[in-house]
Amino acid sequence: MADNVDADPFKNGTQVEVSLEDDNFWGPWYTATVIRPHFQEDPQNSSRVSHTHVREAVDPILVHPIPPHEARWQFNVREDVDAFHNDDWWEGIVITDLDGGRYSVFFRSSRKQIEFDESQLRLHREWVYGKWTKMWNFCLPFSIAFFGEL
Repeated sequence: MADNVDADPFKNGTQVEVSLEDDNFWGPWYTATVIRPHFQEDPQNSSRVSHTHVREAVDPILVHPIPPHEARWQFNVREDVDAFHNDDWWEGIVITDLDGGRYSVFFRSSRKQIEFDESQLRLHREWVYGKWTKMWNFCLPFSIAFFGEL
């Protein structure tokens, strides 16, 4: 997997993914185009991006390059994935392998569970210090139950 897409993955005209801040849930990642990159001397400390005819200033931490394509044969239960749903990428976790290249994915942000074809999934990665990084799962096995009050 390539560490980064380009020497300058946020130059003007580059396709990126953007997440908009929302207090109620973790938002999806939208495809957008950089129309004015963030520079240190920018007093607003933001990049301008365009998404389906909407232009908006976005905090640089909410922008990352388009992740590199990774060929996958299958996903594992409890693996963090991004699922393409309603034209955006949503972070979730595989909870069931339904066979035939279909998976049930749980979304922590909405507390919903939806089935997807493997073609609608990608491994979840984080853009950290200019490189794509796999974040290790720290979730407990689903068989653990808590009794009594927490």
